[in-house]
Order: sequence, then C-alpha cells, then structure tokens
Amino acid sequence: MNRVRIYCNSCGTETWHALAAETRVTRYASLWGYEQLIEAAILQCCGCDDFSFRSITHPFEFQDEKDKPEEQLFPDRSFKKRRRKFLPMPVHITRLYQETVTAHDVKLTLLATTGLRSLIEAVVVDKIEKAKYGRTLESKITALTGIFDNGIIAVLQEFREMGNKAIHAQVESDHLDIHRALNVVEGLLEYFYGIADSADTFQKWRTKPKVKRVSTKKVTQNDV
Repeated sequence: MNRVRIYCNSCGTETWHALAAETRVTRYASLWGYEQLIEAAILQCCGCDDFSFRSITHPFEFQDEKDKPEEQLFPDRSFKKRRRKFLPMPVHITRLYQETVTAHDVKLTLLATTGLRSLIEAVVVDKIEKAKYGRTLESKITALTGIFDNGIIAVLQEFREMGNKAIHAQVESDHLDIHRALNVVEGLLEYFYGIADSADTFQKWRTKPKVKRVSTKKVTQNDV
C-alpha cells in the first residue's frame, strides 16, 4: 500500500497516511497557453483514520527548472497556525491582534508587519497619557521608557522601522522574524491587559467565602 508521511491535525504530529484515492489531470491554462499537470489524492491517517486532501500543482514547462511543485493540504495543517492569546483587551485592539496573527498564519508578511506596528501604537494610545508622547509612533514608543528597559524599547523601535518599510517600500520581513516579533508584542499585551486581569481574578477568588464540603461517608461499626 502506498503511504506518505504528513502532519495530522488530530494526532498532533507527523504520521503515515495511506493513499485512499488519487488522480492526475493535465489542464490547459488559457492565460499562459500551456498545459499544467495537477495531481490530487485523498489520504487517510494510519493512526486516527482522519482524511486529508492533497493537491500538487506542477510548474509549467516554460518555468525555471528550480521551480518546485506546489503542494497544498486541506484542511490546512494546524501546526502552521500560531496559538493565540485571549486577553481582556478593548475590542479594536483584539480585532487588530486577531487580524495580525491571521496574516502571519497565511504568510501575508507585509500585512502582518504593518499589523505589528499598528498594535504597538494602539496599546500606547490606550494605556499611556497623551501628554507623554507626540504625533509620531517613535515618540509613542519612547513614552514606554521607564516601564521597559532600553533594550526592549530599541526592539520596539525596530518593529516600527520594519512596519515603515512594509508600508512605504513594500519591503517584506522574514516570516520567522514576524513570528518572533509577535512573541514580544504578545508580552506587551500580557503586561498591559493580562496581569491586571489575572491579579483581579486572584483577589476575587481569594476573598470569596470558602464553602466547606460535608463528608458523605457513612459511619460503619468498624469506624466506631
């Protein structure tokens, strides 16, 4: 039996998948005036029996020899998606954060980079007094001095520059850099929105009267 090894969303790791069905189609692309080979297959996980659909689109004959076939798996593999923070943030910041992470997940690097820039600005405007910063994002980030050390401020300024290049010159940052930058920005969100909420929850539960549990154990003659 033919098998391939791919990531399984249900198993949460790479597993062997049996080839349940497959087909090969040569399709004429009128836009380019060439034929293109497309392979499709239904794959079944040998561990949990879940099904996946795989599509492989081969390059046109006029393309460079270095161009590789494009493989797509449906549903999308969950390991590509970033685990998101769920924090008690204002609606507009929550929406901006969710859209930035979504752009990261599907490798829309320009949008993800500008989203990072916008997130930092939105947090400063929400949490820092207006008198402490000017109109520019650079001044807004500088207003965080005293809360975070100079190394963190410098990194946030670097994110601002990445965003400026994405907006004004369409310069893409490396996808892994965006992933790591999101770690920093999520730390910023956690500091301003997560800690206070967790501390408040702790205090509420700490001061809440404790309910004493009544034992339901029956007393027997052996217990006397």
